[in-house]
Amino acid sequence: MNRAVRAAIAAGLLGAALLRAMPAAADESAMPYIYHRDESDDIDRRNQYLWRVLRGALEHTRPAWGDYVLEPSVAMHQKRRIYVLENNEAGINVSLFPAQRGLDEKLVPVRIPIDRGMLGYRVLLIREADQPAFSRIKSLADLKSFRFGLLEWWEDVAVMENAGMNVVPGTSYEGLFKMLGAGRFDALSRSSSEVIQEFELRRKDLPGVVIEKHLLLHYPMPAYFWFPNTEDGRRRADRVREGLTQMLHDGSLQTLFDEEFGPLIKRLDMDHRLVIELANPLLGDDDPLDDPALWYRPGGH
Repeated sequence: MNRAVRAAIAAGLLGAALLRAMPAAADESAMPYIYHRDESDDIDRRNQYLWRVLRGALEHTRPAWGDYVLEPSVAMHQKRRIYVLENNEAGINVSLFPAQRGLDEKLVPVRIPIDRGMLGYRVLLIREADQPAFSRIKSLADLKSFRFGLLEWWEDVAVMENAGMNVVPGTSYEGLFKMLGAGRFDALSRSSSEVIQEFELRRKDLPGVVIEKHLLLHYPMPAYFWFPNTEDGRRRADRVREGLTQMLHDGSLQTLFDEEFGPLIKRLDMDHRLVIELANPLLGDDDPLDDPALWYRPGGH
């Protein structure tokens, strides 16, 4: 083999290697989904389940709808996310919010609760010395003598105040944990899907604070994917609705739920806690509360 041939072969191999190393050109026909990234790192880590579900819905619809691009936004506060979606601004085109009356007049929901309603099962963080008092609670009426800490813009405020409970509003997420430790209120209400990780991250800084072991507050709070109320937003919503429906029918949504929440349900002993029901005045008439296939129920899954 002469020098010219060897040089040509080497050049060809180098060119092939460079082509393999170059990123593939973006498929302009792929449907882009830009989801929110939360400002709090630990909340954002918890949100990864949401995006696994979204990816599953998009994968299920790939044969009918084609390729997609799924990527995160810059960090964005919930109020900002609603504004961006409502005004169809650049930044995100899909997010997740609890159902609330009137929001569907601005945005397009996919009314399949992707966490099977786990957001509405609330476990309390309390001071350990108060556990005997909480263990004596038997009904909603008994809860009304306690003070509950919440951020002032959380949907839970309206739910608890509607039930006649005593809410102490806070102005920062981290501040709530400090307020509990300082005795500013008696209990911090957290969703069952959040409380363990939040507690573990802060237990060294909050001596004497524990996860309450007797109660499970519940109010219907379905968490939906929401999209801009535009032609493109409605198309994205239609695709996700179709994909989630397929995941319900083939059991893959249940599988993801069991992987994510099964150990948590067991660790919190949710199937054996006293469930106290609260009404949710924020819900509209279109939320599918009567479809048992969509919801987790303690003791019955």
